[in-house]
Amino acid sequence: MNLSQRELSIWGSMATTLVVYGYYFADVFTARRPSNFDRTSLIHLMAAVFVIVVIEVVYHIAISLISKAEPKDERDIQIEGKAYRIAYFLLVADLFMLMGTLVLFGLTPFLTVNLMLFSVVVSEVVKSFTQGFCYRRGI
Repeated sequence: MNLSQRELSIWGSMATTLVVYGYYFADVFTARRPSNFDRTSLIHLMAAVFVIVVIEVVYHIAISLISKAEPKDERDIQIEGKAYRIAYFLLVADLFMLMGTLVLFGLTPFLTVNLMLFSVVVSEVVKSFTQGFCYRRGI
């Protein structure tokens, strides 16, 4: 399978997001359930963001060295718009459900912030998957 630089970027970013935030959320939602933020939980959150940034920078430098950049055309813009639209609607729906859950069940600030971050991460993964799927399918 011959992937363009744009496709390599999309799939690599999605894999990085899934691995790093998958580990972070597995730790937050299963191992520890603090009622509020403490030093350890903030360090874990900052570490996850830092690891994502470092991996993304190194990965994008590597793919720019091994593959040729291509200018964006109408198809790229259409695929990107479709992916952003789907991810945005998902994010808005998730946040409205989170607001309702917050009102009904009175979640802790720690859980609320992590559920909001989870919604953003899920939307980002859906955006990346939609873009990758559309490039492979030929839309």
